Amino acid sequence: MPLATLRVTTLRELDLGDVLAGELVVVRGGLDQLAAGRPFAHTALECVAAVASPEAGHRLTSLGLEALHTVAEVAEIRSVRDELDRRVRPAAHQLLLRFAEKVSPQRRRLYVSDHLGVRIMPPRSCVDGREGQLRDYTGFLIPTDAHVDSWFNTALNSVNLWMAVSRVRHDNGLLLWPDAYRSPLRHDGVRLVPHQQIGEPVEVELGRGDVLLFAGDHLHATRPNTGPETRWVVTKRICLGPPRYHPHATGWTPYADPRLLGTPLAPLAPLRSTLTTGRARQLLRSTRRSLPLRGRRYG
Repeated sequence: MPLATLRVTTLRELDLGDVLAGELVVVRGGLDQLAAGRPFAHTALECVAAVASPEAGHRLTSLGLEALHTVAEVAEIRSVRDELDRRVRPAAHQLLLRFAEKVSPQRRRLYVSDHLGVRIMPPRSCVDGREGQLRDYTGFLIPTDAHVDSWFNTALNSVNLWMAVSRVRHDNGLLLWPDAYRSPLRHDGVRLVPHQQIGEPVEVELGRGDVLLFAGDHLHATRPNTGPETRWVVTKRICLGPPRYHPHATGWTPYADPRLLGTPLAPLAPLRSTLTTGRARQLLRSTRRSLPLRGRRYG
């Protein structure tokens, strides 16, 4: 598969309108700029030492995070992923606030999401035959199929920050189908219906600390890890302009106005997301799910 053509820029020069227009953009070393002196890689090594063993953490310090599968079993890798999620989640929101501060003024207001994806993909040989055991970790430890984020709960005008904690190779990264961007793709709610014209996928390579930005409505999938290295990525989402949701989305997630966070008006930060038809549809879905329970309880 061909490598994706990535436009390289800086946080200060980044134009999210170009990303929503379909460009694939990379900020070299962007993760370190956003981590505010606490590199994610250091936290990752601490998680390995705490969950697997201090010896494993020490070995990875010299071998690199990409060698995780050589010092930990799959069950330990799952626990490392969970521990890293637990440790970085409280600070992850601040990462987006720093992002909003560092980028130049955009054409529309930025909104930030609480979404956090800690994704550790060991080589396929480590997880083959364990797909049932790891089903709840689809997209986090085992590959996810081709999809568009707004099919689920994400805003149509969202941008993914796909941040490389470790090196990302062509054989363990991300697949994108640029020719399918904003095409009327048929899907069953979670999966792409086969036999559609979507073009050829492209693969992504990143250095440690690089940040790939791409529109959430790009058709994308996890590249099955056929290489010799474990891949570590953390993902966050932002929204350019007030969030808009797909009318047939399976869920809903709020985006907050960063200007209000950390102020007495913080409870109003997600108001633009709440006052949408996407939120109304989510409330209706929740009500319908609860009706059978009420019938059994009182009937």
